[in-house]
Amino acid sequence: MQKMPEIHVAYVEHKGLHEGGGEVYDELLGKLTGWAIPNGYWDFPRTTKIICIYPDPPGVPESEKRLWLGITLQRIVPAPAGINTMTIPENTCAVGGFVIAEREFADAWGFMYDRWLPENGYRPAEGLSFELQKNDSCTHPEKKHIVDICIPVRKN
Repeated sequence: MQKMPEIHVAYVEHKGLHEGGGEVYDELLGKLTGWAIPNGYWDFPRTTKIICIYPDPPGVPESEKRLWLGITLQRIVPAPAGINTMTIPENTCAVGGFVIAEREFADAWGFMYDRWLPENGYRPAEGLSFELQKNDSCTHPEKKHIVDICIPVRKN
């Protein structure tokens, strides 16, 4: 459990299939870094983190699911068309730290929702669930992602 501070985010949206598709993430991240790097908003992974937000409730068909891929910002800044900004409010979250391969993300999310929350007496609360990417997986010796999965929660 962790009290997460508010997080300022610049993000781009993708609608449709994205699980297991690293190319979707690469394309979205390319749009963000094409704006963030020349404007001085990119210092990954020191102060900038990559954030993946899945805003749709369970049951939304895969073809309609949205992914908001973003980067954290020190403050909200003006962004060009196609790049959105928002502030995720502070919230109490279950935070699961994982070192995983690309194919293991769904299992990590499943573990958090299907095992960790119920076994610890919690259920999801209002708010956005998200992943914070803490490394460049290309530089990891096993090409793994170091991520925190953050889920707003309340006691049962």
